[in-house]
Amino acid sequence: MRYLTLVEVLDLHEALITSTGGALGFRDMGALESAVSQPRLTFDQADL
Repeated sequence: MRYLTLVEVLDLHEALITSTGGALGFRDMGALESAVSQPRLTFDQADL
């Protein structure tokens, strides 16, 4: 499985906002970083 990086998520966000309209930017970088990294979490070498 391939997980998106933070940069890829930000690029996708910018592309969607540019094509559909709206304001660029986001409210909480820490929350976004957490959401992007969460699917990669493991315990005892097993995906959570």
